[in-house]
Amino acid sequence: MRLARAGIRVLIVERYGLPRQKPCGGGISTRVLSRFDWLPDALRRIPTNPVSSLYLEGPSGEVFRTSTPGPVVILIRRIEFDHMLASRALEAGAELLAPAAIAQARQDADGVTLRTRDGRELRAPMVIAADGVNSVVARRLGMNPGWPAGKLALDMMEETPVTALRTAEPGTMSVFYGYGGAHGYAYIFPKAAHVNVGIGYVLPYFRECVDLAPYDLQQQFVTELKERGLMDGESQRSHFTPFLIPIGGPLASTAEGRVLLAGDAGGFVNGFSAEGIYYAMVTGELAADAILASRRHGAISPERAARAYVRAWRREIGAELRDSVLIQKYLFPHPERMDRVVRGARTRPVFPETLVEYASGRLSYRAARRRMLWHFPRLLPKLAWAAMRARPSTPSAETADPARI
Repeated sequence: MRLARAGIRVLIVERYGLPRQKPCGGGISTRVLSRFDWLPDALRRIPTNPVSSLYLEGPSGEVFRTSTPGPVVILIRRIEFDHMLASRALEAGAELLAPAAIAQARQDADGVTLRTRDGRELRAPMVIAADGVNSVVARRLGMNPGWPAGKLALDMMEETPVTALRTAEPGTMSVFYGYGGAHGYAYIFPKAAHVNVGIGYVLPYFRECVDLAPYDLQQQFVTELKERGLMDGESQRSHFTPFLIPIGGPLASTAEGRVLLAGDAGGFVNGFSAEGIYYAMVTGELAADAILASRRHGAISPERAARAYVRAWRREIGAELRDSVLIQKYLFPHPERMDRVVRGARTRPVFPETLVEYASGRLSYRAARRRMLWHFPRLLPKLAWAAMRARPSTPSAETADPARI
């Protein structure tokens, strides 16, 4: 949409036809509304559930509840949200090729060539690859040699109509930290006419410590929720989808030659909350802006675009993505720490107040970070220790790359 409005010829290459389902929790912090001033009007096209009531539960059963004057999270279905975004881009002048699954990618001094599975060949001076955690473009061009298991989470998600499965509190978003042990959380996200319920674990923990198959674990969770009076109805296997999320921070290389990686393809996901929609939208727009800014006499400079893109995402979201990974590494392996977070939210009002202001866009990340460290000074050395432990012991191409956070 951004590029098309600026008069650039744009082709959206979509693997499936539209509308199409995309496995995702479907929650966006409301700061997205101030970051993208056109979005409030666009959201009127689709069903949404703005949520202002939060339920947080720690591994031992510690509970924190809060309600805010305005919504903190907007819950959407990706089948509707993505179609709306694509429609906006088409209205701005972009073209759509769908279905078209990319199988090969290569680039040279003059452009990028993509080949679809059915043999069609596409050529462009620049490509913004937003093709997900298993990005074919990133892999074919060597920008992602493969995610280490510790940088992935397995999300086991069910998005079922409320006629079959429903939450007892449709106005409340619920998160159960450390469900079944640690290294992740379970959740209930009530949509307008659906409920999204599921469990997410860091992948090594799931492989090593969870004996149940993904859907068996999902059924167990839903049964427990029903026994507690938090849900009613039956789980639906047909609406269940396990998928992977990158939670280890952005790739070492997010821009190379004439290709810019956006969203999950570049690892732009919050390592603690697993929120990805906001960061995908931000990186997509920053990639477009970098391309537009690189033009000289009508021609795009890929070198300038790549440099501008990396600088822009590092400046806007680099620090919060870096810290989200450190918080994940500090909290997820330790149930007692997760309990202290939930307990602290109940006893120290500044904690939830700061998170709400940040999530709603009223407080920048840097300002929120400063406030938290002022009130919780012991947090800084703990995060510093987590950073030291997370750092590779020997130099590598990843640590040396200037695109690293």
